[in-house]
Amino acid sequence: MRSLTSALWHAYDRDVLPERILQFGSGMLLRALCAMAVDSANRAGASAGRIVVVPSTPEGVSRGRAVNAQDGLFTLVERGLSGGAPMERVGLIGAIARSVDAAPDIAARPEVRVIISNVSEAGFRIDAPFPARLTDALHARFTRAPDAPPVFVIPTELVPDNGPRLEAMVHQLAQGATFRDWVKARVRFCSSLVDRIVTAPPPEQHAALEAQLGYRDALLAVAEPYALWAIEADPAELLAAFPVAGASVVVAPDISFYRERKLRLLNALHTATTPLALLAGVRIVREASRHPLLGPFQERLLFEEIIPATDLPADEARAFAHQVLERFANPWLEHEYRVIATNQEDKFRIRVAPLIVRRPASSGFALAAAAHLTFLRAPLEALGDAAHIPEFVAATTRWMAVLAQDGVEGALRCT
Repeated sequence: MRSLTSALWHAYDRDVLPERILQFGSGMLLRALCAMAVDSANRAGASAGRIVVVPSTPEGVSRGRAVNAQDGLFTLVERGLSGGAPMERVGLIGAIARSVDAAPDIAARPEVRVIISNVSEAGFRIDAPFPARLTDALHARFTRAPDAPPVFVIPTELVPDNGPRLEAMVHQLAQGATFRDWVKARVRFCSSLVDRIVTAPPPEQHAALEAQLGYRDALLAVAEPYALWAIEADPAELLAAFPVAGASVVVAPDISFYRERKLRLLNALHTATTPLALLAGVRIVREASRHPLLGPFQERLLFEEIIPATDLPADEARAFAHQVLERFANPWLEHEYRVIATNQEDKFRIRVAPLIVRRPASSGFALAAAAHLTFLRAPLEALGDAAHIPEFVAATTRWMAVLAQDGVEGALRCT
């Protein structure tokens, strides 16, 4: 079987488009959402440009080699339920130009207008490599092309106010008042939110898809139909430099509604459910949707505890919540709880604990917290702010005893 190369590309002339975007990270979410958005804009004639990828992990280095071997191309398979009906789309994404080892030479080019990142919540800290690498890249632009047009830095890590947080880290790391002044004048840090479930197909599904396509693709990704990239910026200013407006992209001066909706109704539900599912031996998200106890628990937690703990408009929250449950039930996605459990402790503090603080008497939250502590074998302090609410700690401790004696199914029967 032949390999995927540019010989199979026919959609538009990629070579005439400038390398306008520098991207830290090569994971599936960036490819299946951000690269897809750029590709869609290019197909529509907007000339959004092409992406140069800089790997951010050892696994990313291997993906970078695959990016170059495949001339930046990869296949995106979109499968899922839309309004209860199955749908499928398959297409090549051509927005990525190449992968390089270092960012400064790319960042120094005046035609580069956008820097995107997704290095995970764990990598989004001042003591992690990414902020220093970004600062070095911006310093290269400062020294080699100080009068270049402003560059927009758009982090996509699921961290509240990720734009201002990254800006603060860069200013702390930046050496010299002149450089810091240049960053303030020439760099726009834009908070953003990404929302799409993307998975690597298991080996047998990967092989079947390649047989269907007629070529080998080491970067093949399977995603749900739903996609949203919300970017907090002045729409006219950003879109003049980065014309990606489309069905999956929202550019607005304030994206707090989109961020809160996704963080609480989707991510908090995932994080609260994951330890219960794993302790019950449930491996895949869709299996929890069909589980006779976990499925109803998720619905109760979402509609009776999570939504009332937010300030989201009730009708809009409930409509999105029903969509979330449909997305979780997607029969074609191998969305594994072990992957969702990565950085579980940090995720619980960011996503779930603020909801508990607002509704500490909620029984479902207490059971979820008990499973969280049991799964991690963690102390009560791992609950973040919720650990300072005596009645909630007492309820969580009682649920931990139930889990130890009766297991997850026994606990769920008591809810």
